[in-house]
Amino acid sequence: MTKEGLDKTDGPPGDAADCPPDYSANAIHLCRTAQINTLTLSRMADQKANILIGATFVVFSLSVTRLIGSEITIATISLALTAFTSSLFAVLAVLPTTKSVAASDPHFNVLFFGHFTQVDEEEWKRNLLKELEDDEAVFRTMLRDIYQNGQILHRRKYRFLGYAYRIFLSGLLITMIIYAAEYFNELA
Repeated sequence: MTKEGLDKTDGPPGDAADCPPDYSANAIHLCRTAQINTLTLSRMADQKANILIGATFVVFSLSVTRLIGSEITIATISLALTAFTSSLFAVLAVLPTTKSVAASDPHFNVLFFGHFTQVDEEEWKRNLLKELEDDEAVFRTMLRDIYQNGQILHRRKYRFLGYAYRIFLSGLLITMIIYAAEYFNELA
C-alpha cells in the first residue's frame, strides 16, 4: 500500500500483493502512540487497583476490629464482607497470569517478557531478528503487542477493577442503609 492507501500498480495486477507496503512516518507514529497509550492505561489500572486495595484493607481491618471488640452488627459484617470481596477483585486485576506459550504458537509475542523468557536467549534473538527483517513484520510485531496488551486491559484489568469498585460502592451503600435501619430500630 502506498501512503494514500492504494495498491501499488507498477507491475501486472497480480504483482501488487507481492510488493511490500510503504509505511509513512504517520503510521509509525500511530503505532507508537497506540502502544504508549495502552501501556499508560495499564499503569493507571494498576495504580487504581492498588489504591482500592489499600482503602478496602483499611475498611476491612477497622470492621474486623469493631467485630472483635464486641460490636457485632449486621452493618459491620456487611462492610467487612464487601470490603474484603472488593479487595479480592482488585488483587485479581493486578495479579499476573503465568501461561506457557511456545515460540511456534501464533500468539507468541517476542516483545512480551512473559513469552520470550520461556525460550533461551539465542532462540529469542533469532525470533526477534526474523521479525525485524522487513517493515511489515516489524509492524505486525508491534500490532500484536498492542492487541495483546489491549486484550489484557479489557478482559482482565478493567473488568476486575470495575467489579471491585462496584462491590465496594454497593457495600458502602448497603452498609449505610443497614446502619440507618439498625439505628432507627434502637430508637423505637
